[in-house]
Amino acid sequence: MRRCHRYLSERKAQLDYRAALAGGLPIGSGEIESAHRYIAQQRLKRPGAWWRIEHAEHMLALRIVRINGDWEAYWRNLKQKPAAVNDNARDGYHRRTA
Repeated sequence: MRRCHRYLSERKAQLDYRAALAGGLPIGSGEIESAHRYIAQQRLKRPGAWWRIEHAEHMLALRIVRINGDWEAYWRNLKQKPAAVNDNARDGYHRRTA
């Protein structure tokens, strides 16, 4: 219970639903569930398709970058990094969340 309280207390600004609504941000899960169907399932659940988890995670991360409008900036930034520091390099792999 304490962990839950601490977690929520540290994120009060993120839980300001009135400000989110005033800013035109969605506060329900409907848009998220719809985006999940569109972004993830449409690509992963094609007939005959199969994926390794690590490959699917990379592909979904790229789809999210594209959907968010960050495609050009992502590749521009990737080109500027040394190879060992690239997010998709084995040693520099960082798990992405969608």
